[in-house]
Amino acid sequence: MRKSALAQTVLLVTALSLRAGAQTGSEAAAGGSISSEVPLYRVSFERRDTIQGIAASSAVKLPFECTDDGTVFLSFVSTVAAGSGLPAPPPVPPPLRLVSVSPAGKGQTFELGQISDLYISREVDHYVSESEVIFLVSAAREYKPEKRTYAMKSGGQGELSINAAKQHRYVLVFSRDGKYQRTIEIEDQFHIQELGVFASGVFLAFGYDEKDNSPKLAMLKEDGTLLKPLQIPKGDAPESMIGKADGPRPGVMAVVQLVPEDRSILIVQNDSTFPLLEVSEGGAVKVIHPRLPRDSRIKAVIPSDWNLYATIGQPSADPASEGTIYELQREDGKALRRFELSDARTPADIACIHDQKFLSFDYGDGKIVPLIGSVEPANAADQKREPKK
Repeated sequence: MRKSALAQTVLLVTALSLRAGAQTGSEAAAGGSISSEVPLYRVSFERRDTIQGIAASSAVKLPFECTDDGTVFLSFVSTVAAGSGLPAPPPVPPPLRLVSVSPAGKGQTFELGQISDLYISREVDHYVSESEVIFLVSAAREYKPEKRTYAMKSGGQGELSINAAKQHRYVLVFSRDGKYQRTIEIEDQFHIQELGVFASGVFLAFGYDEKDNSPKLAMLKEDGTLLKPLQIPKGDAPESMIGKADGPRPGVMAVVQLVPEDRSILIVQNDSTFPLLEVSEGGAVKVIHPRLPRDSRIKAVIPSDWNLYATIGQPSADPASEGTIYELQREDGKALRRFELSDARTPADIACIHDQKFLSFDYGDGKIVPLIGSVEPANAADQKREPKK
């Protein structure tokens, strides 16, 4: 039943190269593997009962989200099964369906269809906090159907109907039990790509200026209006969010990951040479340079209730390789442990780390099966060096 998280999922988190100049002296000079310096731990998984009341598709949007109580959120992607006889889907983002799975095995679906006064074209982003779930959507208050044609890969043309009414960014707020609470229209300050929310209810918006594609960061009030713009330290973000014509990914928009970090929000800048950014509830921006060898890359940050856990790609590895999970000390980015996964699991399969357990899932065939990973030292010497809890 298990589907490969790389071959069968929609992977939205790509490689993040860390700035070489930020490394500590001995590590940067070595520029090699840190495997021999960091103790190795193995993760073994135990299957739990199938989640009832939740249907799974064979593809998910990555990364996963997770809250401090161990509830995991999975965003399933609607797919057309091969050989079903149905026509190929049009070139638009596929519909998403967010579900949550609690530590007790209770499943919950978040239905955007509850909103009756808004015509939603697509989900742009969503963010999970300890008390609520928010969706950033592109939508309109009215519906003006218009037929459009598109070229099909198999040849010929297909037809789809779109809403030609002017689209705006809206925030849809849900309680953790899936109940719709309210809709907030976002003030058009810039093109918002990602949205997070602090415990105070203030929003953190990340996106770009449509005039020059420069990255923008701001805090928004609870009503969606601008509270204050935030200054990203010079040189710690790209000049343009759109890949240059002569770059490795021309014309491709940069992707970021927003991860809750206590009362702050961590910004992971993907497919770039830039560091992690931590934004406090008061609006202070802190730059984090994990202490890794020169040119190592953070491919994703895994949500955790303890230290930072990140998938790291090594300099000599294939850029498309899956990487290794490292535990990083929150205060200074020091590498504490690295992890080897059993059961042919990859770092992309890990939803989060809760109470020192690695949470993962098998999904497909309409079922979701939780897996709980326990950690143990790979050898006796590593056990003596286990970090204090």
